[in-house]
Amino acid sequence: MSSSIFPPLNSSSNPNSSSSTLLSGDWKNLIASQPLVSNEFTSAISHFPTQNTTTHFTAAQFNAGSPKWALSLVGYSIGRCPYYEALLITIKKTWSLKGSLTLLTLDEGFFLLKFNNREDYDMAWSGGPWFFLGKPFILQKWTPDFVPKRE
Repeated sequence: MSSSIFPPLNSSSNPNSSSSTLLSGDWKNLIASQPLVSNEFTSAISHFPTQNTTTHFTAAQFNAGSPKWALSLVGYSIGRCPYYEALLITIKKTWSLKGSLTLLTLDEGFFLLKFNNREDYDMAWSGGPWFFLGKPFILQKWTPDFVPKRE
C-alpha cells in the first residue's frame, strides 16, 4: 500500500501557515484570519471568567419576585435522578393539565415545577402520592426562602 493516500504532514516552520497556527492552539488567530468573522466574535471567544459571580437581592426585590413563583413546587425522585425529557413527558402524560407547566432542573437532582394555573398546582400538590418512571416523586412547596432538602 502506498503512503501517497494521505497528504504529507506540513513540517514547515512558517509561523504564518494555517496548519502551524492550528497546531499551536491559537484558535482566535485562526478564526480572525477568516474574512467573514468579526472581531467582536473573536474577542468573545477569548473571554475566561476569573471568578464566580454571585448576585445579591434586597428583601424588597426578593419579595417582589415571589408572586411569579407562587404556583411552584420543588420535586425530586427517590433513587437515581430522572432525565429531564423523560420526566417532563411522564408528568404531562400523568397529569391532565388545564394550563402549562414549566419544568426547570435544579442542583442535587431537584426539579422546579412552575404552573400557570391554580387548579393544576392544587391537583399536583394534594393529589399524590406520585410515582414517575417507576419511582416515588416527592413534592415540596416552593417558598422564597426554600432550601432543597430530601425528607
